[in-house]
Amino acid sequence: MAMREFFMVAIVLCTLLCYCESGKLSEDEIMEIENQLERLNKSSIKTIKTEFGDIYDCVNFYDQPAFDHPLLKNHKYDFQMRPSSRPNSMVREGNPPKNVEQVLINGGLNSEKCSIGYVPIRRTTKEDLIRAKLFTKSYNSRINSPPTFHQSLVYTSDPTKKYNGGGTSASFYTLYNVGGSQYTFGRMKLQNGLDIIKVGWGVNPSVYGDNRTRIFIYFQAGELSCFNTVCPGFVLVNPKPMIEMILRETHPGTLPTWELEISVYRDPITGNWWVDFGKNYDQIGYWPSSIFSGGLKDLATYIDWGGETYSPLGQIGPPMGSGLLLKQDTRYDAYCRLLTTINEAHIQEDAKNTKISSIDIDFYLVKDWGFHRGWGHIMTYGGPGPR
Repeated sequence: MAMREFFMVAIVLCTLLCYCESGKLSEDEIMEIENQLERLNKSSIKTIKTEFGDIYDCVNFYDQPAFDHPLLKNHKYDFQMRPSSRPNSMVREGNPPKNVEQVLINGGLNSEKCSIGYVPIRRTTKEDLIRAKLFTKSYNSRINSPPTFHQSLVYTSDPTKKYNGGGTSASFYTLYNVGGSQYTFGRMKLQNGLDIIKVGWGVNPSVYGDNRTRIFIYFQAGELSCFNTVCPGFVLVNPKPMIEMILRETHPGTLPTWELEISVYRDPITGNWWVDFGKNYDQIGYWPSSIFSGGLKDLATYIDWGGETYSPLGQIGPPMGSGLLLKQDTRYDAYCRLLTTINEAHIQEDAKNTKISSIDIDFYLVKDWGFHRGWGHIMTYGGPGPR
């Protein structure tokens, strides 16, 4: 407990220092944040408190931040919207892996949810929104900028293929030694041109001021980008708190190994990109096709699975995955299994013709194991980070 308290104090101090140096928002951006908070506070009719202390406000479906997007203001949307169809899950031979459990979304909340016509938005302060805005503005500039940015991935390598979606079951871990402006993610990414969708789990002190492991979503549409639901774009439809939800504590070597099941797929009629979480395929919401700049108005041309981290120059690097170099043992190694793609005919398939990529193999490793009975197509990744 003393060590955890030490890390928490260090995170708060480092985060404050980072934001003093990271720039500031314009007056228009500050005003936009204040207006958003006012709308959310007026609309809330109920609060849901999680076992970890996070509070979600149940706000009117039409008052959620998604509809502040200029391209969504005059469109007709409904809280009862669902995809016109969902790709059928593959029928697999063999038994599933032993000592593996999948997260039951909302399982720790006694199934508490918002009323009909309302959706859960994690309660945030003005300072929270400023931190999130500043982090998002800096995030794109950090990507693909070694030696501060690292990733260990398995990716689709056939440039002639197009995809209506992808999926995985990803193990996740509690990682205390991530602080300041560092972050560590385990995620799946879909991309076409400048348009990107990422979904997964991560530790991000810059946004939350702590080192809890949470579910996150992210999109980039041309020059516009956003994490989670604090800005326009992603339309929530599910009344149960899931986005930014804190995941249970879990460490390498302890059983069972916990997984988060992720599925992202394109509606064949509307072109909207839907997100499902959990073993019950809870439909969380979608990114309307109209917000994308061109790439993901169509199908994705690239998918990858694995981890990414960032740390400023001169600092000890954050852990990735389980925080351990690969031991060739799924009890210790972070993994994404059941790597699947959804083809142009909307049929789910095991990922094929994949390759690996790792920026710094001294500190972060990746291995593509291919197809294994019961596990599907599986990859492992991770490491302790530069020291």
